[in-house]
Amino acid sequence: MKFIKLISWFVLPLSLSVLANGASDDNAAVSRSGNSVITQQQGNSLVQALKDDYNDTSQDCHGSPAFLCSGITFRGNKPGNYHVWNPSPNAIKSGGVSFSYLRKDSKYSKLAYGYKSGYIIYQIFRGDFAPGKIDLDYLCFFPIDAATNERDSNGCGKTPGYSGSQSCDAQNIYTAGAWRDHYYQGNANHHHQCSFNLREGASSDTTKNFSEGIKSMAQISSESFGTQNELRLGLWDQDIGNVLPIQAFFYVYGSGLGEAQSYQQDFYNTTGIAIPVIKMSLPEYSNQDVQFTFNMNEQAI
Repeated sequence: MKFIKLISWFVLPLSLSVLANGASDDNAAVSRSGNSVITQQQGNSLVQALKDDYNDTSQDCHGSPAFLCSGITFRGNKPGNYHVWNPSPNAIKSGGVSFSYLRKDSKYSKLAYGYKSGYIIYQIFRGDFAPGKIDLDYLCFFPIDAATNERDSNGCGKTPGYSGSQSCDAQNIYTAGAWRDHYYQGNANHHHQCSFNLREGASSDTTKNFSEGIKSMAQISSESFGTQNELRLGLWDQDIGNVLPIQAFFYVYGSGLGEAQSYQQDFYNTTGIAIPVIKMSLPEYSNQDVQFTFNMNEQAI
């Protein structure tokens, strides 16, 4: 999807002599006793925006897919030998980057691979999308984790050796009920499920596709609450952090704080842009909701 909203962006100047490797190597959490370049107002506004996005269960955005103005689109990760905001080696190999989508009607209790941290990107049609930031290409949506690194078509297509795993479009599957039936025909195997097409210019209705994809999670709610969904985005260039629409770095518990702080420090050292760290507490039970909190003492910059 190619859409850009223009508003003010909080960017702080930084000397070019500061190096990206200034982030902590041991990912141990730090607590600031002095002044932070992050403000309490910035943190409070961020938390309110995330709560609003999470609670907004709109089925569309004025006729466009709902992910453009509602929900939380995020990527779970862990520190590695590359900037966390760059496409990973596995993403480059598979031709797409895996995110997850979180909303009041599409929640779950854990992240992929047991990740404890990551980053959140802006919803493009929200009022706080920033000038000079690129909008990323949304490719497809799986109601439950789909092992996309093994699939063709940028992770949206067929899994080798699994008949019926090609896209939902290719199989004329356009509703949550039809997706559920197909999923169970494959013995609820994640490799067998099909993806809902979100590509710009798709022949099918991408707005309805995403809405039906979210509804599909409810069709298998006893399973989907325990396993995250998967949203595939197209690759972007390496080392363009200054134009990526990153809204927050987050952690879910424990040592994830130190990881999120390392992303924050590295991003600030590299781009001069100050992005808050927040805690995103996932629900333990299906009748609970995600909680977003900001703590000044948890900012590493």
